[in-house]
Amino acid sequence: MRTLIGLFVLLLVLPLEAKQCEFTVSTPQPVLLAGKKQTTCIKVGVKGFELKSEKERAPLNVALVIDRSGSMSGQKIERAKDAAIQAIRRLGSRDIVSVVVFDDKVDVLIPATKLSDREMVEAKIRSIQPGGSTAIFDGTKKGGAEVRKFFEKGLINRVVLLSDGQANVGPSSPAELAKLGKEFGGEGISVTTFGLGNGYNEDLMVKLAAASDGNHKFIEGADELADIFQKEFNTALEIVASDVKCVVTLPEGNRPVRALNMDVNINGQEVTFSWGQIYSAHERYVMLEVEVPAMNDGRKIELATAKLRYLNLETKNVDDLSAKAEVRFSSSPAQVKEAVNKTVMEEYVELVGNLENKRAMELRDKGDIKASQAAFSMNSLWLKSNAKEFDSERLKRSAEMNERNAGDAAMPTPMWNGARKGMVEQQNRAGSQQRY
Repeated sequence: MRTLIGLFVLLLVLPLEAKQCEFTVSTPQPVLLAGKKQTTCIKVGVKGFELKSEKERAPLNVALVIDRSGSMSGQKIERAKDAAIQAIRRLGSRDIVSVVVFDDKVDVLIPATKLSDREMVEAKIRSIQPGGSTAIFDGTKKGGAEVRKFFEKGLINRVVLLSDGQANVGPSSPAELAKLGKEFGGEGISVTTFGLGNGYNEDLMVKLAAASDGNHKFIEGADELADIFQKEFNTALEIVASDVKCVVTLPEGNRPVRALNMDVNINGQEVTFSWGQIYSAHERYVMLEVEVPAMNDGRKIELATAKLRYLNLETKNVDDLSAKAEVRFSSSPAQVKEAVNKTVMEEYVELVGNLENKRAMELRDKGDIKASQAAFSMNSLWLKSNAKEFDSERLKRSAEMNERNAGDAAMPTPMWNGARKGMVEQQNRAGSQQRY
């Protein structure tokens, strides 16, 4: 009996194994053709560990920044208020909420506070009335200031911006908003942007979100607002890691060329980048193209090693992980083909297609409709070919989307503007692996 009691006590005091993210470095081509210099790809991926219950999640520190300009009058503002209230009802007493409203002026409707008096928060939101012009920059900046009041690295620090119009008061260019987003992202505050209807500037909204590692969503109709707000808050409540930093080191002879899906810093043999957050059971990754020298048949070399550091929001500790990828060379084309990692290749092809989709869209922006249609169609054919080779429904859907884009490029400008917003959203989602 004493032995059993002693064992029971020992089990109580032993710490449970801490959860960590899964960190991998892989390549779609683990075997390369011998005897020639070539470019291949490295996937650096992080998958969040799984949250088992609501109790395990980190508290949310969120500022809702709501456009109350004149164009939001009627159904838009009413649906926006409903959606904001429903989203806040998803939160608990540990969470911190602030509400900022803007037209040509910015007002803090609810200063950052722990969510203890829900009725007061809901009543304040119900009181929002539409007014003048659209000061997106100042409204977002004020939302970030409210988040800063309670900022902690162990919290989910986020600004959620909803607007239906052009920024026509204060700084208004995509570059200026991207600079603001980068500033917030550097502090650990992400900005999610919701563009409502066809009147907003999608380039501005996407750049603001992407620069801060936030989400972006094009919302065609006000009736979709409640669902999108719920998805945003659901994902925010499933973040398991923040302040994620990665350093990829290539051995001498291998040369980093570019990243396909995010801004990275390339300095000699080192590539560095960061994410604001990693979600439960969800993978995010960066694809790096790398030039490797010619090697003899049978030779094996290291492609890259990578180190990852992040704040674990469950343990509140900093985790350090490492991983590496190798490649072997063969003079047999059949061996090269057989060794292809189809999952990683599918992701690589999708990102290359995404870049071509952006190029085709830019041709349409310049007014060259025929060249744009040709670029979309060529991209579709290339994606179809890869979809067939790798038996990929994912690439087949991308091919079909590009074919639709080719038709959309011929539409009159007012109709093209709506289609373009959907394209920009899709491009951003593919590049960032946005969860919804």
